[in-house]
Amino acid sequence: MKRGGKITSTINLGDVNNDNLINAVDASIVLTYYAMISTNKNGNFTDTQKKTSNIDNNGDINALDASYTLSYYAYTSNTKEDIMSIEEYMASEEPKTKVI
Repeated sequence: MKRGGKITSTINLGDVNNDNLINAVDASIVLTYYAMISTNKNGNFTDTQKKTSNIDNNGDINALDASYTLSYYAYTSNTKEDIMSIEEYMASEEPKTKVI
C-alpha cells in the first residue's frame, strides 16, 4: 500500500488530485479552493473534485474538510496494519476535529 491511505470508493473520497493518495497535498488543494470561493472567486473544481473534497458529506467544501483530510493522512501515516478507508475513518470515533 502506498503511504497516505487506501482508496476504496468510486469517487476516491479525499483524493482531490487523483494520484491514488490521500495526503497533505489534497488538503492544501481543498484549502486553496475554499480560499477562492470565500472571496467570491471561481475555485475551478470539477464536479468530481467537489465530490472528493466534501469529506464530511455536508454539501459544503471548507477548511473542516481539509482538516479531516489531514487527520486521515496522519492516521494512515501512523498506522501499520488494518488501515481503515477514509469512509470508515469518518464513520469511526477517530476524527478528533470538532466545530467550536
